[in-house]
Amino acid sequence: MATREEYINKLETKLREWNTQIDELQEKANEESQGLKVKLEERIEILTKKREALKLKLNQIKESGDKTLEDIKSDTEQLWGDVKKGLAEIREIIQK
Repeated sequence: MATREEYINKLETKLREWNTQIDELQEKANEESQGLKVKLEERIEILTKKREALKLKLNQIKESGDKTLEDIKSDTEQLWGDVKKGLAEIREIIQK
């Protein structure tokens, strides 16, 4: 099991990667037809909100002790999965 600091570092690294990926996907969405662009932008907005929620969880983890980490870890893992899934779905739409 990762230590609290390792977990924080992992989340920070992933958030930076996702920021870059979301920016790239937004650029690609801007190049699409209007109908597809709207659909992609809606998904990107949802994804951005989940990423922001994950940032809030990260801040909670940073400010908490090890016991609290375990309490909010499941929420964090759910958001993590949602962001990964959202990125994959947007990429799939763009590639079609």
